[in-house]
Amino acid sequence: MNFFIDTMDELYSMENINTIEKSILIYVSAWNEWEPDAIREKIDQCWAPRGTYADKRNETVSGTDALTDLILRSHESMGQRTMEISGPPEIHFKKGRFYWLAIRPDDYPILGMDYFEFDDKNLITRIVGFF
Repeated sequence: MNFFIDTMDELYSMENINTIEKSILIYVSAWNEWEPDAIREKIDQCWAPRGTYADKRNETVSGTDALTDLILRSHESMGQRTMEISGPPEIHFKKGRFYWLAIRPDDYPILGMDYFEFDDKNLITRIVGFF
């Protein structure tokens, strides 16, 4: 195993992973907000203006306003819950996945996995949710 950085490209890649992980943390924390302005503030930090979100229960949405609305609707359908990342994201060339838990106080937790893609500014351009 080589624990040393041989090139600047490797260093950039490591720094980029930290930025992507931070964006994923901000994205997941947006799902724990209940006020539209608080959700939007977080989404604006991590989501590309034309980013898309899709899962089996919802039609694909595009853009920050649509994602904010989807998060608000999720509170109506799921009720009180806390979203948590259950491990570090796996990242490969601006694409990756991470596992999450929706922890509900009166019910069993829901385990899910999101596939994601990023742009050159490390903003999320696509999420496909599986649960």
